[in-house]
Amino acid sequence: MTETRVGRLWRYPVKSMQGEEVEEIVLGPAGVIADRAYGFFDTETGRLVSAKHPKRFGELLGCTARFLTDPAPGEAIPPIEVTFPDGSVVRDDDTELARRVSALLGRDVRLITTVDEGLAFDELDPGIDGVMPDEFAAALSSNADEHLLQIPVGMAAPGTMLDLAALHILASSTLNRLAGEYPGGDWDPRRMRPNMIIDAGPETPDEEDEWFGCDLHLGDEAVIHVVGPTPRCVMTTVAQPGLPRDAGVLKAIAGIGSRRIGTLGQFACAGSYAEVVTPGVVRRGAAVTIERVEPRDGALAATISMMSAAMAAED
Repeated sequence: MTETRVGRLWRYPVKSMQGEEVEEIVLGPAGVIADRAYGFFDTETGRLVSAKHPKRFGELLGCTARFLTDPAPGEAIPPIEVTFPDGSVVRDDDTELARRVSALLGRDVRLITTVDEGLAFDELDPGIDGVMPDEFAAALSSNADEHLLQIPVGMAAPGTMLDLAALHILASSTLNRLAGEYPGGDWDPRRMRPNMIIDAGPETPDEEDEWFGCDLHLGDEAVIHVVGPTPRCVMTTVAQPGLPRDAGVLKAIAGIGSRRIGTLGQFACAGSYAEVVTPGVVRRGAAVTIERVEPRDGALAATISMMSAAMAAED
């Protein structure tokens, strides 16, 4: 059997922009150091800008961001360079970057690096059977006519601009299964925006589900705990550099990746959310050791329980 190893690695300096593929990442207690360190605040709606509302903000996916120096624990967030769809570059100039992004989106936005309490982002409910339970959508949305869900940012990763949890991993075997389900799709992992691809080999196509509740030792330092599946959204279907718009991607995920998350219902899932047990450097090619452990009561599990209780109270 092929040895399980860390495959490709990404960090995303700016929320909803293309990230940078790197040879190593540094895991801190809250996930990849400086992941989604920058974001944009929409002054009209008071929301965090996210391409999960593709009609309004999808063009951000055409931009690519990179750090000018590597982030490090305990140090200030490094400056960034952003390449726009027309090839122009803004380098280490926050004012000009906010002006250019405002022009790109046709909306007034400002660059932020901190999250105020109560900040949320809008997510489009794609309306595909099995993707989002109707009752969950109704509970979260105050704008049902536009099929928008209003999601608090960083629910299981407080103080960050992450969507929900600290870390997103994806098995190469999951991509292989999806390619078998929908051969006409382009299963470039950038559609899923993971922090980490784990190569488990083609011999174990269902390996990722077996990681739930396990600790993964990533080389000699870092350890993460795999909490549960990652629900997918319409953002997986949006066009980005080298990838066309493709609604079939999300339908294929719903077809083979329907998973129950607590009492919240069934979701179309691909990939896994994880939390950091032991911080450290993770390098591409590092060996992965999988260890079954007792359930850990981390932030994500607590968030799912809280949301389940809130929905039960609505009934």
